[in-house]
Amino acid sequence: MRRALSAPRLVGAAALALAAVSMLLVTNPLSAERPEPASEKPATRQTAAMSQTSAVDAERQSALLAQEDQRLLTLVSSVRPGWGPYLQDVGGVQTLVLTAGRLPYGLADLVALGAAEVQPDGTVLLTRHVFVAPGARLAVDAPGTTLRLRSEQSGFVSLVAWKADLTLSGAEGRPLAVTSWDPGLQRPDPSTVDGRAYVRDVSGGMELRFLDASGLGFWAGRTSGVAWTGSSRTAATGAAIGSTFRHNHYGAFASRGKGLTVADSDFSGNTVDGLWLHRSTAEATISRSTARGNGRHGFSADHGSELVSYVDVTAEKNGAYGIFFSGTPLSAGQSAGGASLRVYGRVRVSGGAFRENAKAGLRVVDGDYVAITDTRVADNTDGIVLAGTSAPTKVENATVTGNRRFGISVSGASATVTGNELSGSETAIRVRDAAVAVTGNDIRHATRHAISVVGAATGSSLRNNTIGGRGPSGLDVYRVDAGVTVDESGNDVEGWTRDRDNSTYWANFVPNHPMLLLWVLLLGAPVFLNLRGRRQRVAPGTTPYPDGMRRQRAPQLRAERRVAGRSA
Repeated sequence: MRRALSAPRLVGAAALALAAVSMLLVTNPLSAERPEPASEKPATRQTAAMSQTSAVDAERQSALLAQEDQRLLTLVSSVRPGWGPYLQDVGGVQTLVLTAGRLPYGLADLVALGAAEVQPDGTVLLTRHVFVAPGARLAVDAPGTTLRLRSEQSGFVSLVAWKADLTLSGAEGRPLAVTSWDPGLQRPDPSTVDGRAYVRDVSGGMELRFLDASGLGFWAGRTSGVAWTGSSRTAATGAAIGSTFRHNHYGAFASRGKGLTVADSDFSGNTVDGLWLHRSTAEATISRSTARGNGRHGFSADHGSELVSYVDVTAEKNGAYGIFFSGTPLSAGQSAGGASLRVYGRVRVSGGAFRENAKAGLRVVDGDYVAITDTRVADNTDGIVLAGTSAPTKVENATVTGNRRFGISVSGASATVTGNELSGSETAIRVRDAAVAVTGNDIRHATRHAISVVGAATGSSLRNNTIGGRGPSGLDVYRVDAGVTVDESGNDVEGWTRDRDNSTYWANFVPNHPMLLLWVLLLGAPVFLNLRGRRQRVAPGTTPYPDGMRRQRAPQLRAERRVAGRSA
């Protein structure tokens, strides 16, 4: 027989269920507003592509990278001054070495020296590694030509200039196409696991004009597709003008570069970043260029890179950020290598559009002298995110629309946010543990807060802003730390509707307060069951069964007569 649960038992069961569900809700993204991390370490964290690579594949690519490094060091240490071009075997792999002392080499020289072959369809297939030795120059000026770099399971070739000049150029409307090529598959090499052909310049100057680079690179930045790489003594220099970088590992990569110029170029569909400026690349200018559909960031700069300008660039539909910049110091404290402890910065973003990126249109971490002006940011998860930036940092005259969470977010930082137009975010401007002057902004159609100031916000001010939308509060200054005062003056709040009693508020109530609803359900259930049980309780003195259920059968007369006859 089943026993009815008593109210104490129900309360105990509810408490156990509450504890279990509470543990799950600790990781529920809807259970609380989560601030972005104040800093990241992009140089050490794994990219999305690398994290999906198996340990065996990662080890194989790393080993191939080590072999490439050793091959190049061997070639550099054994260059024969005064010689003409020659072939050198390193570990069973032949490399054509182009030495200094003559006019620039060209594509015809690569064919004549046996490193390349003209194919029946007019394309040129590079069949051997080419190494441009210090002081030499290779200029492939071939508009409308396709240069294919052999790249298959058995091995690949590369084009590397070392303290030398490398020029790859086509013409407007007739680019020079450079791609990997698997002769067996008759298509660009689809796999990076066994290595893939790449182009690289080391401590020299590489000029790319009207180049179409695709299907190149593997594993690390220096072998990632097209790379400028310098050293602590000699920076890499050069430019990319009117060029495209598609379906490479990284679209293009620069390390220890200086004065790089990128203009009118496109970085699309690359496995990791479109353009990555890394390890103390300085004084770079990227203008009128596009980064679209890349696996991580459209444009990124980090690990000591600074003095970077993005002018009228477009970044859209990238896997993380449209632009990511980190000015984080190279070391958190004193280190044996003497890494710099200073913050890097002087980054400028002027004009341009940043749309439909999976995380934010722009994110700047730990930079100083940051200026974001006249940009258009739309339909990202967050619009413009500043974390840990130092003064002077400013966001001015930006148009920020349709971002799902924050329009502009400043956390753990100092900044000014002035004269921007924002529309459609849950919270248009969010200030968290930061000192921010929010002045003269026009905010419309916010759905939670127009401006929210949270935590240790000493030094923050809200002046002369015009706000419109509906939600719990237009100016949310109720969650600052004790003793913190936010200066508010001249704000126009007439366009704000405080949402407390209509369907919009209640539609957002459950995601915003899941724990409160859970308490109501779990603690209300025992009360409901107890009241229901009282309504069905039988009054004292009532017979246990209804009259209709009771039946009295007539006596079995025949059986009684037989018994009586026998007894007589």
